Amino acid sequence: MFGIANTFVGLSEGMAKYGFLALSSAIVTFAGLYIRSRFTINPDRVYRIAMRKLNTSAGILEVMGAPLSGTDVRAYVMSGGGITLKNFKPKLGGKRCFLIFPIRGSERKGLVSVEVKKKKGQYDMKLLAIDVPMTTGPDQRFFLIGDEEEYKVGGGLISELRDPIVKAMAAEKEFEALDEMEEEEDEERELEEAERKNREELQKLEKDSP
Repeated sequence: MFGIANTFVGLSEGMAKYGFLALSSAIVTFAGLYIRSRFTINPDRVYRIAMRKLNTSAGILEVMGAPLSGTDVRAYVMSGGGITLKNFKPKLGGKRCFLIFPIRGSERKGLVSVEVKKKKGQYDMKLLAIDVPMTTGPDQRFFLIGDEEEYKVGGGLISELRDPIVKAMAAEKEFEALDEMEEEEDEERELEEAERKNREELQKLEKDSP
C-alpha cells in the first residue's frame, strides 16, 4: 500500500511540475503574441484598410471609376519601433509603415501612398493619398487623410518608394506588349501549320486520284 501511495504521490508531483511548466510556457507564448500584435504592423492589413477606405470614398470613385482594384505590386518600408530612454525609463518607440501600390478603376489608374502608425495597439493612418494621371494637364494628388506636409515626413520616404513601383508599372506595360506579340506569333505559327497540313492533304488526294 505504501509503495502504491508513494508512486501515486510521485506521479502527482511530477504531473504538477509538468503542468506548471506547460502553463508557464503558454503564458510566455501568449505574452509574446500579445506584444507582437500590439507593436508590429502587418503591411497586408494596411493594404486592406487603405483599399476599403478608397472603395468607400465617393470623391475617389467619381474620379477613378468604380470598382477599384489593386495589384500584387507593392513596396513598403518599416520605421521606428526601437527602445529609447525617457526620464531614465525605457520606452518602445512608435512603429510606422510606409506603403505604396498602384490601383486601377474603370476610368483611370493611380498610385496610392499610405503611412500608418501603430498606436496603443491600433492602426492610426496618418496619410492616404492617391496620384492620378489626368488626360490633360499634370497628375493630380488627392488626399483622403493627411496633406502635403505629411507626404514629406521622413525626408520624403514615400517619394523614394515611388521609383521601384513606377518602374514595375512600366515593366508591366512592357510585359503586356510582349505577351501580345507572343500571342500573335503563336497564332501565325498555328495558321501556317494548319495551311501546311491542308496542302499536304490536298497533295495526297491528288496523288491518290486516278
